[in-house]
Amino acid sequence: MADSIKILVLDDEEDTKDLFQQEFRHQIERGDYSFYFSVSSDEVSNMLEKESFDIFITDINIAGFDGINFIGQLKTTYPLMKTIVTSAYGDMNTLRAVMRSGAHDFVIKPIDFQDLVLTIKNTVNTVLELKRAAVTAKKLSAISDELTLSAKLQKSILPGNSLKRGDVDVWADSIPAAEVGGDFYDFFWLDDTKVGIVMADVSGKNVTAAMFSIIAKTLIKSFSKIYKSPAECFKEVNKTLCEENVTTMFVTAMYGIFDTETHELTYTNAGHLPIAVVHPSKEPSFLECDSGIALGIMEDVTFQDNKYVLSPGEIIMMYTDGVTEAANNSGEEFDFSRLIDVLKQHSITTPKLLVNDLIVAVKSFVSGAPQSDDITTLCLKYKPRIMRNVT
Repeated sequence: MADSIKILVLDDEEDTKDLFQQEFRHQIERGDYSFYFSVSSDEVSNMLEKESFDIFITDINIAGFDGINFIGQLKTTYPLMKTIVTSAYGDMNTLRAVMRSGAHDFVIKPIDFQDLVLTIKNTVNTVLELKRAAVTAKKLSAISDELTLSAKLQKSILPGNSLKRGDVDVWADSIPAAEVGGDFYDFFWLDDTKVGIVMADVSGKNVTAAMFSIIAKTLIKSFSKIYKSPAECFKEVNKTLCEENVTTMFVTAMYGIFDTETHELTYTNAGHLPIAVVHPSKEPSFLECDSGIALGIMEDVTFQDNKYVLSPGEIIMMYTDGVTEAANNSGEEFDFSRLIDVLKQHSITTPKLLVNDLIVAVKSFVSGAPQSDDITTLCLKYKPRIMRNVT
């Protein structure tokens, strides 16, 4: 037993202490039990103010001592301490009153020590269960606090939902499946005419995944300031993640740079889902791109830059598999076909409306089934000023 069970005994008979110490000498010698003795309720109250006890054994028939009421008070003040009552009264009314007052168990006097040994043993088991439950509750509380802090930290590094400047309108959103998730997005201006957009999904949905996503996001943004090519940026990010990755985690990611002067999107892919394009006058499509390998798996990996020139009014959408793999209670997935159906309805729309409507469509499809993965989406629309004046 890791900690000695502390037992406080209240009894005014002179030989009580000797009897307990003799009967439980082996448990005392092993350090399983520690006994403390008192002869009055006042003495008990003073002892309880100074230290805590696991079990309280009391005779309710001590002169001038209202045992039943006292037990009720102790139950309220020390809810984890278990009380065993000894009484010369054998009638059921007294025993029922004792148990109603908050006693855990009872032993009838003259004490049968075999019965007392078994009663204490059973009470000790209850006490130990309560202690284990208290430790578990404390750990869960600590985990909850850690998750809350991690979620706040993770949310704090996201750039918000929107970015607007000139011909560019960006809207993004992320709904984690748990308190913390592995998805992240980012958008940032690289200079006066170029905006970077990122969509990523870290393996796992826990605190470690959240921390890994923060590291990956920070690296991508940092290296994007040095390397003007998305492919070169991912090469260095991947190298750094592989060198420092002791978690064996990885992240699929898509990174694009949109040039507001040339209307050209330069993008690269690290094992992520293809970019969808919403056209004002034709069916939605997906951009061709080598899927590549996720970041953080193999160090010597190269990535490829791809290019696409946006036409006025077009929207590009990045997303994670929390969209396409969202499943209903029958196990059917939202899939790309339903994604296309949503995109078809938004040939002329805003990024915010498209993101919001897609999330609504996914939630409506799963129809109350548990969310198994983060749902993250980012849309960028190229809308020249002259076009805004006529639409």
